Amino acid sequence: MPNNITLRLSSVEQLFASRNRKVARQQASRWGKVGVMVLVLFVAGFFISSLVWAWANLQQTNLNYQISQAQETQKQYFELNRRLRVELSNLTSISRLEKLAVEQFGMGPPQPYQIVQLP
Repeated sequence: MPNNITLRLSSVEQLFASRNRKVARQQASRWGKVGVMVLVLFVAGFFISSLVWAWANLQQTNLNYQISQAQETQKQYFELNRRLRVELSNLTSISRLEKLAVEQFGMGPPQPYQIVQLP
C-alpha cells in the first residue's frame, strides 16, 4: 500500500508542477515582456505626438495673433497716410498759397516794370 500512495503522490506532484504558476510564467514571460514593451512604445509615441500637436497648435495661435496685430498696424498706417495726403493737398492748394501771399507777405500781382522779357 505505501507504494501505491507514493505513486499517487508523485502523479499529483507532476500534475501540480505542470500547473505551477512559476513554471508557466517563465514560458509566457517572453511574450509578456514583448507586449509590455510594445505598449510602452505605443504610449510614448502617442505622448510625443500629442506634445508635437500641442506645440504646433500653440505656434499657429501665436502666428495668428501676430498677423492680426500686423494687420491692425497696417490699417493705422493706411489711415495716417490718407490723412497726410489730404493735409498735403490742402497745404499746396493754389487758392491757399495766393491767400497767404496777399495777407501775410503783402504780395500782389506783378507791376509792368517787374516783368522781365527773355529773348
